[in-house]
Amino acid sequence: MRRRGVAVATLTALMALAACSGNSDRDAAPVTSAVTSTTVAATSTSSTSSTTSTSSTTTTTLPFPGYLGEEVIGTSVEGRPITVQHRGDPNGIPVLVVGVIHGDENDGLAILDLLRTAELPSGVDLYLMDAMNPDGLANDVRGNAHGVDLNRNFPHDWTSIASPGQWEYSGTGPASEPETQAFIDFVQRVQPRLTIWYHQDAFSIAPSSGPDGPVRAEYARLTGLPLEGVPGGTYTGVAATWQRRTFPDDTAFIVELGPTLAPGEARRHAEAILAVVPLLP
Repeated sequence: MRRRGVAVATLTALMALAACSGNSDRDAAPVTSAVTSTTVAATSTSSTSSTTSTSSTTTTTLPFPGYLGEEVIGTSVEGRPITVQHRGDPNGIPVLVVGVIHGDENDGLAILDLLRTAELPSGVDLYLMDAMNPDGLANDVRGNAHGVDLNRNFPHDWTSIASPGQWEYSGTGPASEPETQAFIDFVQRVQPRLTIWYHQDAFSIAPSSGPDGPVRAEYARLTGLPLEGVPGGTYTGVAATWQRRTFPDDTAFIVELGPTLAPGEARRHAEAILAVVPLLP
C-alpha cells in the first residue's frame, strides 16, 4: 500500500544472511543475528598404522537452527537473485513468508529475521523469502526495474492498469515479469499451505468469509491489527488471490503493517505466524 520510500538495509547484507540493520529500533527485544549458528561435529579416522591411529574432527556450521538450505529460485530484471531459505521439518506443513514484494515496504524483513532463529513447532516446514522484488528493495521503489507493480502482475484476473512507473502499473501482460514467473514456478513446486505477504502501511488484515476466515481473525487478534479491507486500489493480478484461486486448499493473505514497527511488534507477528498453523483449514 505504501508509496513512499523508507530506509533499506543493503542488499549485500541481506543476501549474506546478516540481520537487517535497525532491528533494535523496531523490536524492543534485540534480534539474534541471522547468522547464529548450530555446530555439528563428526569424527573420522584419518590414518592408521600397526602402532598408532589418529582421528580428526570436522565441524560444520549451520547458518541458523534447523537449516535445510537456501535456493535461488530466479533472478530479477537487473540480475539480482531471488532467494528462499528453508528450515524446520521437511515433512511438515509448508509455510511461506514473503517479506517484500513492494520494494519500499520493507519492515517485514525484521519479522523474517526473527523467524530464522525462532523455535519452530513440530511439523512446520518453513520457507523464508526476504524479497520477491530485490530490485525494488535495492532501489527503494515500489515496483521492479521495469516499473511494474508485481502485486498487479499475477495471472488471475490480470487487468491492464496504468503506465510504466505509475504506482499500480500491471505490466505488459499477465506474469510478464521474471520475478512473477520465478515465484509462480516455486509455488507450483512447493505448494505452501500457508503464505503470508507483508505490506505497508494500512495497518490491517482483510477479513474473509471463507475457510481461511478463522486464520485471519486469529492472526489479527494476536497482533492487534483490525480486520478491515484496504480501499483505494485496483486489486487485480494480486499474488495472494492468484495463490488462493490456483490452489483452493491453500491459505494466502496480506498483512498490512503500519508505517513503522512499534517495539515488540515484529516478535508478535513472528509468533502469530507459527500460532495459526494448527488452524489451517
